[in-house]
Amino acid sequence: MQCQPFQIILDSVTSLTKQQRHILINSLSEQDSSIDLGKAIESSFSLAPKCPHCESEELQRWGFRNNRQRYRCKRCKKTLNAFTNTHLARLHHPEKWSQYLEGMTHSLTLRPAAKACGVTLKTSFRWRHRFLRILEQDQAEELLGITELDETFFRESFKGQRKNLPRPARKRGSDPKSECRLVPVMVARDREKHTTDAVLENESADELCRHLKGRIDIEAVVCMDASLAHEKLARKLGFLFKELVTSAGQHVLEGVFHLQHVNSYHSHLKQWITGVFHGVATRYLSHYLGWRRALTGATALTPDHLFNKILEHVYIQPLRAT
Repeated sequence: MQCQPFQIILDSVTSLTKQQRHILINSLSEQDSSIDLGKAIESSFSLAPKCPHCESEELQRWGFRNNRQRYRCKRCKKTLNAFTNTHLARLHHPEKWSQYLEGMTHSLTLRPAAKACGVTLKTSFRWRHRFLRILEQDQAEELLGITELDETFFRESFKGQRKNLPRPARKRGSDPKSECRLVPVMVARDREKHTTDAVLENESADELCRHLKGRIDIEAVVCMDASLAHEKLARKLGFLFKELVTSAGQHVLEGVFHLQHVNSYHSHLKQWITGVFHGVATRYLSHYLGWRRALTGATALTPDHLFNKILEHVYIQPLRAT
C-alpha cells in the first residue's frame, strides 16, 4: 500500500466508534491468525542459513522437497532444510500451525483441536507434543526474592499405552491408592510468578539440586517444608532457608514466609490436568508442566508468545508485528 492512503487510514482511526473499532480489531486478528508460520521460519532461515550439523554458513541451494527449499552444506556435504534438527522436523501442513497454537492458548484438547484445523487425531497429538517440547525447555532462568518450593505427587499413569504394560490393564482410577506408584513433581515459584519445575526420579537433595542448580539467586529467601533433603539442598546451593513445620501446624513465619502460593499452584495444576485432560501419561507429564507454566506465567500466553518461542528454537530472531 502507498504511504499516503495508509496515513489516511491511520488518521481515520480516531474517528471510529467503539463498535467500529471492535470490528477492525477482530478483522486484524483474523488476518494475524492466518500467518503461515512455516513460511515465516523458512524466510528467516534463508537470510542467514547455517548447517545444524557442523554450524557452517557455507550452504548452497539444493532443490525443493515437499515445497520446502533444501540446502547442501559445502563443508560436511549433508543436505538440510530450515526445520532440520528442530522439534518441527518432518511435520506437515505448517500453514495450519498458527491456528493450532491459538487453540493451545485456551487449553484445547486433542479432538476439538484436530477438528478445528482439519487434521487427524494422530497429527493433532504429534503437533501438541512437538510444540510442548519447546515450552518444556522454557524454565525460569533465575528465581529472586521470596521463593516457595514444594513437591506434590501424581499417580503413575500409562494412559494411551496398549502394549508392554508393567501391570495388568484396568479402568482408570479403579486401582487402590496403596497399590499405585506416586511420581514426585517439584515446583519452585517466586512472588513474581517466575517458575521452574521438574518430574523427579526421587525426593533426594541431589535430585533437587540437579534441577535447581543455577536457578535460585544466592540472595533469595526460599520457603520449604522441614525435611533433611531440603536442609541439604539449602547448604549445597547456599541460599537462605525458611523452614516451615507444616505437619505441626506451622504455616506462616514472620507474616510473609509461607507456601500458600506454590500449594495453590499445585492445586490448580492438578485440577487442570484431571479436569481438562482427564489425566495424562506419566511419560508426557513434563510436557504438561511446561504448558501450565506458560499459561500461568508473569506474561500471558498468546499465539505471538508461542510463535516467538518456536522461532527462538530454530535459532532466528523472534517474529514481531509491524
